[in-house]
Amino acid sequence: MSDLEPALEERLQAYPILRERFKNLLDLIEAPLGNLDKADDAEQRIIEEFRCLGNEVLHDWAKSKESKMTEDIVTKEGTLPNKGKKKLHWYTTFGEIEIFETSFLLKNHLVRPFSAATDITSRGYSLTLQRRIADFGADDSFAKVPWKLKEHYGIHIPLHSPRTITEKHAGIIKDMETLTDILPQHGHEYIISETDGSLIPIVTIADQITAEDPSDGRKRRTVGWKEARLSLAHQLGNVTPIFEATMGNPDTTGDQMLNCAILAGAGENSKIHGVGDGAPWIAAQGSRVFSDQGTYLVDFMHLSGYLSAASGSCCPYDSNSWLARQKQLMKENEVQTVIKALEPYIEAPSIVDTNAPVRACHRYMINRLNQFNYKDALEANLPIGSGEIESAHRYVIQKRLKLAGAWWEKTNAQNMLALRVLRANGGWDNYWAQDLKLAA
Repeated sequence: MSDLEPALEERLQAYPILRERFKNLLDLIEAPLGNLDKADDAEQRIIEEFRCLGNEVLHDWAKSKESKMTEDIVTKEGTLPNKGKKKLHWYTTFGEIEIFETSFLLKNHLVRPFSAATDITSRGYSLTLQRRIADFGADDSFAKVPWKLKEHYGIHIPLHSPRTITEKHAGIIKDMETLTDILPQHGHEYIISETDGSLIPIVTIADQITAEDPSDGRKRRTVGWKEARLSLAHQLGNVTPIFEATMGNPDTTGDQMLNCAILAGAGENSKIHGVGDGAPWIAAQGSRVFSDQGTYLVDFMHLSGYLSAASGSCCPYDSNSWLARQKQLMKENEVQTVIKALEPYIEAPSIVDTNAPVRACHRYMINRLNQFNYKDALEANLPIGSGEIESAHRYVIQKRLKLAGAWWEKTNAQNMLALRVLRANGGWDNYWAQDLKLAA
């Protein structure tokens, strides 16, 4: 140990700022100053010292590396036209790093050895910092990300960076999406499949410049809502679903429904139990992709909502008892009995739908006669409600894409959906563990 100490001291002499930083850390250990008797004060001071230490080490590393790269190219190529020093700076989790890089003219091309060797671009962001930015940007408004970075890392970044970086990685994640439609031979006995839509605020910017005021971009903006369709699947008894989401057409959603089921463990022997709010397109897609393996059940709470609205007209003096009776009959698969109980009270055709709850309930049921098999579902311990997908809308989609004041271009909204789904499926670490040189 004693033999190493002089060598270390000698090496530190070449880095006086780094040597001073280590001395400050030792002072904290050996002789705490001022009000550092408190653990919290000591912790904060140590955090600040390590932030400064990290910044200084990166600066020294960059300078040393730049000098080595310059020597190597001169050794390899001989005398080259020296184009002087070019400033290079980039952002890291330890703050902004800045050096002056030697550039050369090689075969009529400007060569910057350090940049080429280290994959650093001027005004770029380290991959580690990009992950932090995308992490915050995936969950909160882009405007809050710089504040969060200042709070947690003590660093400053330009205000436009969170949107640019988060949406860039969201686009990469979207491009990485793959779907499979090949069912393995063996799978779990029951797979639960749920799909539902949620409206996303979308802004469209017209290419045509307005004649009234060409400089006013607001004249070219139109805002509206577009449905994002979320699907999930998991084996019966498992509480961790697989998600997919799209703003595409119903067939795209159907393909995602199948992909979710396969990833959740469906096989050729599996029974796919679908539950939803009764939207015809969901049942149709389930039939298309699952064929005879799938069944579809109308969410019992949605049906109960229709029956509840009708109860006041069917039995105004004891609507609660009437409603409880019909719900019990539905659980016993006495669908026709309930339909017949509604028929005497169906409103006249002249009454508008909004004032005709019995007619609405009756129509809802006769249009879905094969989607009320609650009895078999209950006997098999299968869910009869779609609360899981409705809840998932809040924490997968709405928590980020429906923030107050947020409006999305369609492409960015779809990319952010892909990012949110990746996180919900537990793929965040795997994404950043890949070779992302193209993304950096």
